[in-house]
Amino acid sequence: MNRKSEVFMIIFILLVVTFALIIALNLDYFDSLIKRNIETYGYPAIWVFAFLCDLLEQPISSEVPAIFGYLLGMNVVYLFVIASLGSSIASLMNFYFGKRVLSSKILRHCETKKYANYCKFFYKHGNLSLALAALTPIPYVTFCWLSGAFNMSLKNFFIYGLLTKAARIGFALWIVWLVV
Repeated sequence: MNRKSEVFMIIFILLVVTFALIIALNLDYFDSLIKRNIETYGYPAIWVFAFLCDLLEQPISSEVPAIFGYLLGMNVVYLFVIASLGSSIASLMNFYFGKRVLSSKILRHCETKKYANYCKFFYKHGNLSLALAALTPIPYVTFCWLSGAFNMSLKNFFIYGLLTKAARIGFALWIVWLVV
């Protein structure tokens, strides 16, 4: 792996970690920011925040804006559709970012003996890994990048990433609907 690619990956990882830490350390502020904007702007704010939550690696998931919207009295079906669309568009952008920008850099690591087993693992279990990331608190955006970088088919990304993430949003809204 050449020096330029190593420097790019280090800077990229540092930026992602820094951004995630800033959000994590100011979680209350960002939660109130989301809630205020949803109260003010309604459904467009739901879309924007669901999009941003899945565009950038950070600890707030895309169902949070939809849940805030439901608690503010918005229609649950519209919330599901709008949050799922925002999340899906951001996820597709991350998938293509991984395919176009990270693919060559990550695949160079696969040629080394040190990382070959990790690459084989993702080629073999990438679909399941993406589905688990979409359903759990595992960093979903990272797995979207990896899916693109390891050339997962768009069909598989749609099934294991986008539909699974939409199911998570729907399940979270359903739970809130049952409880409230």
